[in-house]
Amino acid sequence: MAKARLRHLQLLVAVADQGNLKHAAEDVGLSQPAATQAIAELEQLLELRLFERYSKGMRLAAGGSILIPVIRNMLEALQAATQALATLQEGASGLLRVGVITAVASAVLGERVLRFCARHPDMRVEIVEDAADHLVQELLSGSLNLVLGRRPQPLPAKLRFEALRPDEAIVIAGPRHPLVGRQGLTLEDLSGYAWMRAAPGVWTREIFDVLFEDAGMRPRLHPVSLASLGPLPEILSDNQTIAMVPAGIGRSLVRWNLAVRLDAHLGTPRGEIGVLCAAESMEEPICLEFMAALRAESEGEPVLSRVMR
Repeated sequence: MAKARLRHLQLLVAVADQGNLKHAAEDVGLSQPAATQAIAELEQLLELRLFERYSKGMRLAAGGSILIPVIRNMLEALQAATQALATLQEGASGLLRVGVITAVASAVLGERVLRFCARHPDMRVEIVEDAADHLVQELLSGSLNLVLGRRPQPLPAKLRFEALRPDEAIVIAGPRHPLVGRQGLTLEDLSGYAWMRAAPGVWTREIFDVLFEDAGMRPRLHPVSLASLGPLPEILSDNQTIAMVPAGIGRSLVRWNLAVRLDAHLGTPRGEIGVLCAAESMEEPICLEFMAALRAESEGEPVLSRVMR
C-alpha cells in the first residue's frame, strides 16, 4: 500500500510534466485504467479537481497548481534522503548535495571542491546543475544542502545568502574574430556582428535587452539563444558571432582557448554570486567547512563580504 501511494504521487507529477495520462502512467509503471482511477480517488479524497481534461490531454487545474509543487518537492527530498542513505551504506561519512547555476559551476567550484574533498576523504559531494528557480525549490524542500548562484529576488525568509565574489557581463568572441585585439570597443563597433543572445531568465539577457533599448538600437541576433553553456563554443567558432556572458563563463572559455574577451566597456551593471543555504545549515559543521572552502581566494579573484544576510 505504501508503494502504491508513493507511485500515485509520482503519477501526479508525471501527468503535470507531460500533460498526457497514458505516457505518465507508463513512466510510473501503471496501466492507464489504474492511473485514471488513482487520480479520480485522490481528487475525491481532496474534494478538489487537480487536472482539467481536454481533447489533447490534461493540464493543471487551480488546485493542482498549488498541490503539485509541494508533492514534487517532497519526492525530491525523499530521493535525496535515499541517496544519502545509500552513500552511508557504501562507507562514506555523509553526502553533501550542492546546487549550482551554469555561470557558477566553473567560476567558483573547481579547485575549491577538490581541496574540500582532500580534507574530507570520507565525504561525498554531489554537484547538481540546474536553473536557479528549481535549485531554490530543492533547497527549500531539503533535497539540497547549499546552492551557489545569484541572490534570489525576493530572498525567501528561511534562507540566507552570502556574497562570495562580484560578477559582471562581458563580451566574448571566437579566437580569430576580426575585433580581437582592438581596444575601447563601443556598442556601435559591436553592432555590425550577430549576437548570440541568452535565453529569457538568464541574468545577462535582461542586461543585454536594457543595453540596446537604452541605446535606441536593434541588435543583429544569431538564430540560437542559450540558457546554458551548451554549444556556445561551437557557435563562436565561426569567428563572426559575439556573445554577452557572465564573467565566470567567459573566463572559463578563455582559459580553455575557446574564446577571447573583447575590450568592450559598455557600462553594464555588476552583480554578485554567492552561496545560499537554509538558516539551520549555518549550525552544521560540514556546511560551514564547505562554505569556508568556497571563500578561499584564488589569485586575482576578489572576494566580497563574509556576512550572511
